[in-house]
Amino acid sequence: MMRPEDVPPAAHLGVLLARVAEAFAGATSRASLHAALERIVVTDLQADGFALYGVDVGAQRGHLEHQWGVVLTSPSRIGSNFWDSFLGDAVRELTPRFIEDVEAFAREGRPLARHLLENNVHSAALLPLIIEGRVQGMLTLRYLDRRTFDAPTQSILSGIATQCALALRNADVRDELERRAERLTALARAQQRLTQLSREDSLPGGIAEAVQLVVPAARCEVFIRRLDSLERVVCLEHGHMTSADFAPLADVALVEATARAGVARLASHLQDGVEVAVGTTELCAPVRDGNRTAGVIRLLAPRHQAFDSHDFELIAILARHAGTAVETARLFSLQDLQRQRAEGAAEVARVALHARQLDEGASELLHVLDRFVPSIGKAIGVARARDGMIEYVAASGTLDGLRGHRPASLLALHELSPNGHAVECTDLAPLAPVSLQAGLADEWAFVLPLIARDRTLGVLIASAHRTGPLSRHHRITLERLSASLALAIDALLLDEEERLARDREQLLATALTTINHPIFILDRVGVRYANPAAAREYGWSQNELMDMRFEELVVSEGARGAPDDDPTIARDTNGASESPPAAGAHPTPPNPTVIEQRPRASHDVHRRRDGSEFPAAVAISPLTSQDGGLLGRVLSVRNVSQERQLEEQMRHTEKMVAVGELVAGVAHEINNPLTGISAFAQLLLEETLTDDQRESVALIKKETDRAKGVIHDLLLFARNTERAAGPVDINDALGQVVRLRAYPLRNGGVDVQLALDPSAPRVSGDAQKLQQVLLNIIGNAEYAMRDRPHRVLTLTTQGHGDTVSITATDTGKGMPEEVRRRIFEPFFTTKPNGVGTGLGLSVSYGIVRAHGGTVSVESVPDVGTTVTIVLPALSA
Repeated sequence: MMRPEDVPPAAHLGVLLARVAEAFAGATSRASLHAALERIVVTDLQADGFALYGVDVGAQRGHLEHQWGVVLTSPSRIGSNFWDSFLGDAVRELTPRFIEDVEAFAREGRPLARHLLENNVHSAALLPLIIEGRVQGMLTLRYLDRRTFDAPTQSILSGIATQCALALRNADVRDELERRAERLTALARAQQRLTQLSREDSLPGGIAEAVQLVVPAARCEVFIRRLDSLERVVCLEHGHMTSADFAPLADVALVEATARAGVARLASHLQDGVEVAVGTTELCAPVRDGNRTAGVIRLLAPRHQAFDSHDFELIAILARHAGTAVETARLFSLQDLQRQRAEGAAEVARVALHARQLDEGASELLHVLDRFVPSIGKAIGVARARDGMIEYVAASGTLDGLRGHRPASLLALHELSPNGHAVECTDLAPLAPVSLQAGLADEWAFVLPLIARDRTLGVLIASAHRTGPLSRHHRITLERLSASLALAIDALLLDEEERLARDREQLLATALTTINHPIFILDRVGVRYANPAAAREYGWSQNELMDMRFEELVVSEGARGAPDDDPTIARDTNGASESPPAAGAHPTPPNPTVIEQRPRASHDVHRRRDGSEFPAAVAISPLTSQDGGLLGRVLSVRNVSQERQLEEQMRHTEKMVAVGELVAGVAHEINNPLTGISAFAQLLLEETLTDDQRESVALIKKETDRAKGVIHDLLLFARNTERAAGPVDINDALGQVVRLRAYPLRNGGVDVQLALDPSAPRVSGDAQKLQQVLLNIIGNAEYAMRDRPHRVLTLTTQGHGDTVSITATDTGKGMPEEVRRRIFEPFFTTKPNGVGTGLGLSVSYGIVRAHGGTVSVESVPDVGTTVTIVLPALSA
């Protein structure tokens, strides 16, 4: 304060105030105002320090804004003591106070007075900054020496306080205008940012960041409506994203009220609540999408009345722009979903077209789904079994273990989604087999039944962590792709059925190809199919057979001259012959009765391409369609030549048995008289006889002995005695026979070649009888080569594991087929009368059969004959 001797005259009062006003007028901000105050206090008022306080009358609080000079007081100390000190008294009274003796106030115990005195402040001026009856703040001047504040001085200081209050208001107005300009610029940037938001998943975070640009707050939260509740999806604290867990119900009361009313709300909390402390200011604004509230923006500030009306207006404007952004993002999302659905459907169709197997196609479908909907696990189950049970044909991620398994119960899947709609599942156990349930991860799953053509084909499962289920966007994408996915599975199932049908057809074709007897498939036109065995049997190629009618292979009745009841001719149900027309006649359309509706069998004689014939047993079965319509017939042809030969041999054996019984009786009756005649002839030869008599008796003796030999052969043929069984070395037996016949063979010019298998096993039998068989065969071979220029007899033995074969091949004149078929008949011979009895081969046949063996003969006229005997080997 000016010293008394320096007090300016009254004339200078206006000059001083003008100079102060000019200094304050140059201050365009609070910082420049503080500098102007420092100059005025030092130069014009000669004070030792000052302090400028901000005042909130409603809250009865004050705060230190700026101070200079002596006594730099702590702002926290001022805030807690301001209202109860002499500062608070001056504000309440709206009157300046001039304290000439601070020590007196200190003795009264007033807050802050003792602090001033401790810092040697003895006088102070307390000047409320008042405009239009409202306190804008408080200016205090501090003096180290004791001052007297007379009326002129108080007038000067009061005028300076008024000019300071005006300067503060003007600075605040300028600051507010600048702040508003900056916020409007920030609003424009925020609006631009909101306009650029086009994805629903990035929209909440973008809204929060845009709000923070315009109205900075300690916390900014964005709530999105999910069905009937609000979900906090974004929480921005001091500019950083934090966890957006669901807020407690008490915490969102104003948010829910804002959502219901559809208008912005501002509130100051004067009581503690859940996560909302006393003195917190809360500002909520609805985000409108058309006529509905899509979400709420909430700002929280940890002080009373932190938001003003301008903040309220700005946040409301931003909320409206956010609503527009929500609608735009929804349209973009819809367009994106449609694009993804089209792309996904195209990819799914591509997989269905190119996949070769259901499992492979299902795995590729999972890869396609992963592109559009990422998840920690997926599985596709298909009901392709006859029992309708679902089998997981493809799986990935955490659900990979389900591949190749079935759910514990098909009923569980139906219970999850009885109406066939997609459902959320919090327990994977019903979807897995019992053996895997214990090891399943604790996951959330989205289950979609796959339905096509009003039929449930399978199920799609997408799993996620419980703390992060699939987003709504991804769930909608899966639902929209499920129809295409079901059609793809349906196509893959059809392909699999067709492939299985082709495999069955291929298997059938392979079976028909490998069957070693002819198979024909006939329709109403002719032969539709003939297998390779038919081509081998008949001599025509398969294509040639399929251009023929089957009746052309059957020997016609006229060509064979068979009687009407010949069983070898196949006939239809009306008795008409199925044989083809005579040679040269035009083929007639097949009789409708040829394609019968019941299985039957026939015995025909068929003709090969080379003209040879063979007996055939034909099994005929009808071929019908799935609806029971008659398509044709299947013919299985079997060449029964060997069976006929076996039947002929059976008849021959039976004939031999009958002849043997007859011969045995006759031989005994004749043998006794022949024995007497031979004995008496021998006695006569011992008597004295003329030459003619001796010649006659010798002839009687010779012919009688020959007759006895025939009787002996007959008895040997007919005798049914047990053979003397024992091990027989075939090589030794054959060698002995060759040595016995060595002279006649050598005398007949026969070259005997032996090829004996030293490893041939022994046989069990009668060595004498087996040698008799070999003697008969070698004797017949010797006789057959008597007139041949080149006479070679090849005798071989060969072991075949459990059998031994003996082969005799000669270079004789051979025999025609009709003779070959009869060589084992008793008394059948091609030798001249008196040379053979016709019993040698018959007896040999019986001996071989008695030893459990077989004998066969192959002969080519003018080439030679081969006789093969096969006997069972002796067990080791």
